Amino acid sequence: MKNLILATIVFYVVYQAVHGMLLCRCDKVKCDNENLVCSDSEVLVKNGSYCRCCDDCYKKIYEGDTCTPPFRGVPFKARCVDGLKCDLRQKNAPKSLLNNYELEFLRG
Repeated sequence: MKNLILATIVFYVVYQAVHGMLLCRCDKVKCDNENLVCSDSEVLVKNGSYCRCCDDCYKKIYEGDTCTPPFRGVPFKARCVDGLKCDLRQKNAPKSLLNNYELEFLRG
């Protein structure tokens, strides 16, 4: 029983430490890009930063372009142009789908 209590306490302390380091808090974030201007090959995404606190520029994905796999340790910073949707099984942007592909990071 003592081992279970000790393991629970250790788990809680480690969880709180990791959670505190990884949790994004917008009240602690200063956006350096208030007047952000994206290039022609990018699209402005409101609250598109990693923590969803600041605006960011995402690469435009056109028909036939390779879709970036979203789960490789790097935030997905690309979005299909209007009228396209990434199909991760095909790994490209097919023409026939109508909705933008939009990965919802940190939203539950």
